[in-house]
Amino acid sequence: MVHRCDPSMKPRKTSKIRRSPRALRTVLAYDLGGTKVAIGVVSEKGKILEEKRLPVPFEKGKDAVIEFLCKEGRDFLRRYPLIKNVGVASAGPLDPRKGILLDPTNFSSAQGNWGKVPLVKLLSKGLKRKVFLENDAAAAILAEKWIGAAKSVKNSMILTLGTGLGTGIIVNDQLVRCAHDLHPEGGHIILNWQDQTAPCGCGNLGCAEAYLSGRNFARRARTRFANPDLTAKDITELARKRDPRAVAAFREYSEILAVAITSFVVLYAPEKILFTGSFADAFELFAPETRTHLERLLARRRDGIDLMPRLEVSKLENEAGLLGGAYVALFEKESLRR
Repeated sequence: MVHRCDPSMKPRKTSKIRRSPRALRTVLAYDLGGTKVAIGVVSEKGKILEEKRLPVPFEKGKDAVIEFLCKEGRDFLRRYPLIKNVGVASAGPLDPRKGILLDPTNFSSAQGNWGKVPLVKLLSKGLKRKVFLENDAAAAILAEKWIGAAKSVKNSMILTLGTGLGTGIIVNDQLVRCAHDLHPEGGHIILNWQDQTAPCGCGNLGCAEAYLSGRNFARRARTRFANPDLTAKDITELARKRDPRAVAAFREYSEILAVAITSFVVLYAPEKILFTGSFADAFELFAPETRTHLERLLARRRDGIDLMPRLEVSKLENEAGLLGGAYVALFEKESLRR
């Protein structure tokens, strides 16, 4: 999938000035979510040379956010001037070929939703570099296939648990795309269309994301507590201390996650499902019960071909999106063919 130069081959002598191969194969990458952005410089071997993680000023509106992304990117480019390509892994929906955000579900401010945004054109102008765009979950599973836990797996899936719920899928070693080059928005499969307690950022009720993103887990779990300011991290720490309200919140989460995964399994049959994003830090609190529920839900789908997937937290930790952004900039031809 990835073509690398043979390190044993010696460069030809030339009268032209040669730039270092390492500099030519280093890119600037973004992982843009609904709350934070990671920005970093990544080598062709998947090594993060330098990185920043910053809150995104969505409250100031989309123009301010674009300028913020350009400003932070230019800061890196001043230190790494030989970088040619920039890769952006962004929450969607989006069109990776046209480089357009399509009214991203979790990007909004007092000025309203974003609508269509030609992100690649705007960043290219601001950074004066070639920019490539990919859905954040698709980028994350590409990173896992490149250098992570999906490297030797033909059929795999990633769930990004953060502000939203992203889904990236590889089937028979190929990234799954929908018509119009769109990305499968598995986080918006509706589990209960009448559930008034589960509003989703897309405007519907009862989407998988409305229950399973880190932000929505915290929103739902807070109803069990008197403290309305508890974060997902706070509730996770309470669950580790066996607080019964927090434990009950994770029990509910595990049941709903198993239901959502069952839908993904009957659609895509992944052998392995990976978890990344900030809420994946709570993996040990929801994974055991999720497995138990999955074994029951998939009981009749384990004969002949066993469709029970392996559930694992990403070994790339919270860097899968950033590394995926780097992947699409480093190997853009392979990425866009998928």
